[in-house]
Amino acid sequence: MAALTIVAVGIGANVTVFSIVNAMHLRPLPFGERSARIVTLHSTHRLQPEDWGWGDSELSYLDLMDLRGARAFQGLAGYLPRNFTLSGEETAERVQGGSITPNLFAVLGIEPMLGRTFLEEEAAAPGLESSVILTHGLWQRRYGGDPTIIGRAVIVNERARTVVGIMPPNFKFPERDEIYLPFRADELPRTARTVNAVGVLAPGVTLEQAQSEVDSLATWLADLYPDSNRGFGVRVLPFRTSQISADARQTSVTLMAAVGLVLLIACANLANLLLVRGAARQREVAVRAALGAGRARIVYTMLAESLILSLAGALLGLLASQWVLDYLQQSFPEELPYWLRFTIDLRVVLFTVAMTAFSGLAVGLIPALRATRLDLVGDLKDASRSVSLGPAALRVQGGLAIMQVALCMALLVGANLMIRSFLALQRADLGFDHRPLVSARAYLAGDAYDDLRTRASFFARAADVLRELPGASGAAATTSIPGDDGGSAVRVVVDGQSTSEQDLIASTVGVTNGLFDALGLSLIEGRDFTGAEARDTDSAVAIVNRRLAQRLWPGQSALDRRVGVRARDDVQWLRIVGVAPDVHYEELGEETDASRLNLYVPQARTGNRTMAFLVRMQAPPLQIAPIRQALRSLHAGLPLYEVMPMTERRRFTTWEQEFFGQLMGAFAGIALLLACVGIYALLAYAARRRRYEIGVRLALGAEPRDVVALFVRQAGRIGIIGLIAGLGLALVVARTLSGTLFATDAFDPGLFVTTAAGLLAVVLFAGYLPARRAAHVDPVRALRVE
Repeated sequence: MAALTIVAVGIGANVTVFSIVNAMHLRPLPFGERSARIVTLHSTHRLQPEDWGWGDSELSYLDLMDLRGARAFQGLAGYLPRNFTLSGEETAERVQGGSITPNLFAVLGIEPMLGRTFLEEEAAAPGLESSVILTHGLWQRRYGGDPTIIGRAVIVNERARTVVGIMPPNFKFPERDEIYLPFRADELPRTARTVNAVGVLAPGVTLEQAQSEVDSLATWLADLYPDSNRGFGVRVLPFRTSQISADARQTSVTLMAAVGLVLLIACANLANLLLVRGAARQREVAVRAALGAGRARIVYTMLAESLILSLAGALLGLLASQWVLDYLQQSFPEELPYWLRFTIDLRVVLFTVAMTAFSGLAVGLIPALRATRLDLVGDLKDASRSVSLGPAALRVQGGLAIMQVALCMALLVGANLMIRSFLALQRADLGFDHRPLVSARAYLAGDAYDDLRTRASFFARAADVLRELPGASGAAATTSIPGDDGGSAVRVVVDGQSTSEQDLIASTVGVTNGLFDALGLSLIEGRDFTGAEARDTDSAVAIVNRRLAQRLWPGQSALDRRVGVRARDDVQWLRIVGVAPDVHYEELGEETDASRLNLYVPQARTGNRTMAFLVRMQAPPLQIAPIRQALRSLHAGLPLYEVMPMTERRRFTTWEQEFFGQLMGAFAGIALLLACVGIYALLAYAARRRRYEIGVRLALGAEPRDVVALFVRQAGRIGIIGLIAGLGLALVVARTLSGTLFATDAFDPGLFVTTAAGLLAVVLFAGYLPARRAAHVDPVRALRVE
């Protein structure tokens, strides 16, 4: 039973992680025969920082239309992520969706389940569309799966739109969108880079060939439109690469290597057990050989036994893996992209078969070969009632135990690093005390709020109402929530700068007055925005954070200086009225050079329909209902979402690091347990094998502590040699993880020392247990048995 459990744990852990890796990297995307050819296109600029994420590099609509002429693509399409409000039923609901070019579904090769896709003549500027397509999930959830909905009108953003199609089940492109409207944006200038571009390569065209043609077209556009396209290029990436971060890819591969080490430890453990079992079967094997069985036949028989054991363990591991995967998916705090599902498919089954064969051979081959090294005369003697391993086999056992310690050392270092990184994320300072804050997002839909001033007035008034709540000490509306949103990238200009090549890329955040009171911060210099400035769409004032002020005017005051934002074909100049402390806006671990430079502008200038509210409250978790009531008193149909204390939002933004850290920690714990069991079994067998010797020692006056010391020293030798061997492997693990860690030194000597010391202590304890038992043997009985 113990052997079966060890195999099930080793194979089950590998199947679980491989299912995750398979979903992220290997399983074909749900685009049929086009899956391998779906790509995304991203704008680049020669001044763009190296750490700028691809998700923030959209194209302009007009550039996308010009790129459609590229022969490398079978089709190109675009989409704009948007928030929508569905009303007209019992309650208004905010729904995540997108405005798409009418050919998007044709490019992806996806047909609606009901109805049709958009027609080119249905495309309109965002907000003026007349038709809509729903996902299957939204159709079922809100409209009860009514098949007569095609041709009927639904209320989207306070306007009636005709439903023309229902997409197939589980479709939510690009990740979680549930509603689509057709758009055309010919009136947008080329400088408005807001469109996410997706394409399908023509059959037979490689990614490199497509990139070469796109580079030529980008150069042509820069020559044709120098004011908007000088310095800009286009990068073509596989769809999966653009959707999964480099850190996530690196971490998943590291986890795959980690569970591989767990399986090796499990195999070494079982091989040790089977070596002992093989010694006990020496007489049986000798009888078979004496009756004419060849060595190959005996080896095959013993290998078959180990393969049967591995097969039974694999079946248990596969069942456990499915349960673990279901649990993981249900426990994730946010919905996974629709094309990312941790399920067991044919590829996972084949992997399981391969792991079964590997573990069966790894576990059974060495014991089988050792058991067939026979001494027929000696093995058949009836007097040989007790059997033991020879010196060579004992060396193999010791080597397997050393290997377990070495692999365990590497896993423990990796787990310690990932756990330290997660704890550093939890302790990281956002630049303010986030614990008293409640955050919420709201989307302001409808024709009544088409005017920028009307929207600005509503958000400013809402912030004023929230400040009046009992227990509130500050409130504001903002386009970006610290620790969650990085702001919008802008090109910053200062007086005396003549060329765009000197522009500095920073992040702009639109805010009402009172933001810094809500964050519990005081300005370093100057003042906050006034209520009138927050409502004025023409306000020419700004606040910069300390880091941006130092970059633009090192060693000087920033107050009353001018900073320009290069927008479209001109520069909009703003007067600096305040300098704010540095606040961390990006998700922890994703900060870029640009996101560290913050330019605050009155929210009226941004024109956003989607804003976030930050309210500084006493007992934040208890204040969610009053905040909802206060905002809906201003607008009964206002869709609020992600209403939560900032402490919860912080956990929400770090769950991936927590998830990978927990997995790595679990695997390290399993490895440590297996290694200890292996060492315990090895020394317990050694104690039984040396029972006569121990009896003699005790009979001649040896103390029990001397016997204990004998076996503990043996465990110590195994541990020290294993630690020395594992140090090199641990350094490789640390180097591999170094790029994914947050505020953690991957090569911290203290971590390696404490990990090694802790592992050695556990190994010595594993050796102490059988030693203590052996030290209390009755010498008379031990001598009589022999």
